[in-house]
Amino acid sequence: METRDTTQDRVRARDAAMRLLNRLTTGAAVSAVIGVGLFGAVSAYTIPGTASTSTSTASSSSSASSSPGLQTSTTPVNSSSSSGVAVSGGS
Repeated sequence: METRDTTQDRVRARDAAMRLLNRLTTGAAVSAVIGVGLFGAVSAYTIPGTASTSTSTASSSSSASSSPGLQTSTTPVNSSSSSGVAVSGGS
């Protein structure tokens, strides 16, 4: 009779420990997701990106002609469909 009670106590203790482990695992997973979201939000807020406003082309071309360092190009841009080449070992 005493063996049966001891076995039942061990089974209950194991079940309680498994419930605790499941709650801790769920809590850790939820915390990790929230932490990644917060880290992403803080990074997006603090790391500078591109400006949302754009300048008009008329004002840039008029200011570019008056500035000696900036010149507009009349040559069209062509695309190439050849494969890339990797170069290494230059000295």
